[in-house]
Amino acid sequence: MHELQIAQNIITIINEELEKNNRTEKVRDVVFVAGRMRAIIPETLTFSFDVQKKEHRQLSDANLTIREVDIIIQCRDCGAQHSIDEPTFHCKKCLSTNIEIKSGNELYVDCVELFDGNEEKG
Repeated sequence: MHELQIAQNIITIINEELEKNNRTEKVRDVVFVAGRMRAIIPETLTFSFDVQKKEHRQLSDANLTIREVDIIIQCRDCGAQHSIDEPTFHCKKCLSTNIEIKSGNELYVDCVELFDGNEEKG
């Protein structure tokens, strides 16, 4: 279950950025981007994040949104580009296995939104 470690990494990244930028507000929302090749189970990652965030004052009210990115491949032989669901890495047009992965391997914190001072929870 690598989602537990990913949740820990998300929290570490956010805490480091908050400290580096001298921010004391609580976090409202976190947008995390995960390519489908990473085989993340969104529900498990959200659960892991929700359990661990309670130990961090600035993150205790944060909502995690996971944006999944489809796997897109491009054939180097015929140039066709396809979205794939299963790990069968061949061109649907010419069946070549000479492909390039264009997207689907992403894994990063995209956005962190803070409460402003007037609306901050507890």
